Amino acid sequence: MRVFITGIAGVLGSNLAMSLIEQGYLVSGNDVCRKEEAWRLSEIIDRITYYWKATEDLLREEINSDVIIDAGLGVADRPLGNLSPEYTVKNNIFPALKLLELCRRMKKPPILVYASSFNSLYGKVNTTYTERTPVAPASVYGWTKGAVEELYLTYYRAFNIPVVITRVGSAYGPKMRSDELIAKVILYAFKDRVFKLRSPKAKRLWTYAKDVSTFYLKMLEGIEDCIGETLICAGNRGDKIVTNIELLKIIGKVIGKKIEFVEEEYEPGELINGKPISFRVNAEYSRNKLEWYPFYTLEKGIKETAVWFEENIWRYT
Repeated sequence: MRVFITGIAGVLGSNLAMSLIEQGYLVSGNDVCRKEEAWRLSEIIDRITYYWKATEDLLREEINSDVIIDAGLGVADRPLGNLSPEYTVKNNIFPALKLLELCRRMKKPPILVYASSFNSLYGKVNTTYTERTPVAPASVYGWTKGAVEELYLTYYRAFNIPVVITRVGSAYGPKMRSDELIAKVILYAFKDRVFKLRSPKAKRLWTYAKDVSTFYLKMLEGIEDCIGETLICAGNRGDKIVTNIELLKIIGKVIGKKIEFVEEEYEPGELINGKPISFRVNAEYSRNKLEWYPFYTLEKGIKETAVWFEENIWRYT
């Protein structure tokens, strides 16, 4: 099977590419960094076809694959997204529209898989979220993810473009961006710096990168049966949902350091009617359908991530 990945040089895209190649898939993809700068792909760069292009500039023949996994982040929630609404909307929705239009003009369009968000789609407190829960984003970034989901499903209903929506929990692991919370805390701890913790009591559901990869591998095995579905790839063994303060304590315990921190203000969308964002998840439908369950506990995933960062800290300094 031929798989094309947008945003292939990012954390999600590079991990998926590695897992797919190991399973014998033919992989290609695009990203906005030069081939020689795509360091997350260094182990497999000679085994994939890489296009140094934005998604909007891709040509039909370049994405000629059986499946396209749209893993391009566009403008993420940090550091720019929520405080630059117009820029965020344009850069998150236009690439998806271009990709859908390219596929619509194909005689036999590939199956399009959208890697959406999980935590950013919901803006209610103490609600249990399932695959059928209507999205209620409380940030501009979350709104764009929900809007692209609906755009994908509209093309499925109106033009019979085969699509699958996947909602991925806050993914973490080796090679993750240094401005994401777990990576940032680990790097600060190694340098014994005081951490400025935003949104201290807001909760998140973290999912280890290797679990995300096994989810997509399971999905690809029966991809035809997933068309038109919304599936949740979120959780860890035990489905531990923690506040950011609790996360810092777990990281400190795992790496054997006491992490000093000061609490700061809440990020946009993580304080709802004066209360920190809080939720529960019930993803049994997706898990039963794919026969996929998270293998990694939060602690085990953090330990592997910390080991990788300790060995590769030079990449971030």
